[in-house]
Amino acid sequence: MDKLAGLGKLSRKRLADVLRNSSGCISVSLVLDTLSVSREQARLYLSSWAKNGWLRRVRRGLYFPVDIAAETPDGGVLDPWVVASQIFSPCYIGGWSAAKHWDFTEQIFESTIVFTSRRLNQKEQAIAGLTFLIKKSASSKMFGLKSVWKDQIKVQVSDPHKTIIDMFDDPSIGGGIRSVIDIFQKYLSSSECDLNILIQYAEKMNNKAIFKRLGFVLSKVKRDETHGITQCLSHLSQGNSQLDPASKGKRLIKKWRLWIPEGLEEGFP
Repeated sequence: MDKLAGLGKLSRKRLADVLRNSSGCISVSLVLDTLSVSREQARLYLSSWAKNGWLRRVRRGLYFPVDIAAETPDGGVLDPWVVASQIFSPCYIGGWSAAKHWDFTEQIFESTIVFTSRRLNQKEQAIAGLTFLIKKSASSKMFGLKSVWKDQIKVQVSDPHKTIIDMFDDPSIGGGIRSVIDIFQKYLSSSECDLNILIQYAEKMNNKAIFKRLGFVLSKVKRDETHGITQCLSHLSQGNSQLDPASKGKRLIKKWRLWIPEGLEEGFP
């Protein structure tokens, strides 16, 4: 008998050819180019393979191979990093998702933070049961990245230093400034810590508020880092900034030109 899960020999060969040419996800265009068929025929093949459980549809015209070793009928849980790398490229994983990867936090976040240079209308997207929070990033800020392998797919993630700088650029992607401070303290006590690299990265971000936030927090949690604190002070811009734009400050710290949310300073050691 030449059937396997509803597919005949020829259909399995076509699928194998497509999988061999894929880099993780499978699209109508990939099938069209691989098999030299019409767009309509490519859609029919994808529909058939998905119906028979060999592919999993994540959005219209886009599929992922099913893990045949999975115990659940839907082929198991898709890795959000892999899905993001295929759908939002060019992109990288950052914020709290990267912090978790580098062991800077033990918090569990339901959403995956994705930085992309693409212009997308929706900042939050749900795909195949996964939630992504999308942050637009200029190409000039797509630096400080590391490659990691997920399901044999190469994925970009912000390195430990860029992870921290991105959060001081936008505390919301770290879960708010209080969470960012906790993550930063884990970074400072880790073997990855390098304040010189932090300063270099901050200089490339073209946002002076980073130095205000970084310097202020550093002066509170690691007062003996006088060189790093001095470096931050030397980069301050005119005007006042919010320590956390999502939580309007009640008190102005003139030295750092920074508005501080009520009750925050009491949380420092």
